[in-house]
Amino acid sequence: LAISLPGLPMAAVLGLIAIGKAGVIINLVLMVLNLLPLPPLDGSRIVSGVLPPGPERAYARIEPYGIVILLVLMVSGVLGKLLIPPVLAIMRAIAQILGIA
Repeated sequence: LAISLPGLPMAAVLGLIAIGKAGVIINLVLMVLNLLPLPPLDGSRIVSGVLPPGPERAYARIEPYGIVILLVLMVSGVLGKLLIPPVLAIMRAIAQILGIA
């Protein structure tokens, strides 16, 4: 590791790096989660904006069940399988942009 901060032991530097990485991962997961097209989430607003009026109204009718759908996806493990690939792809892209890939 080529990072050093004067006055800090290497363990503290490694700890700060781990905390920063965890913060980035948490924010990426929340971003991808929020973009899912489930009505309580912002991704549903994007889908509603591109649908014609008839299908948009039909899509809006599932909004009362969105939280239940989200919880079922979470408990069944499907949510993790949906989130992991885009999060990893974004992490790889960030690492490549920063030159740490």
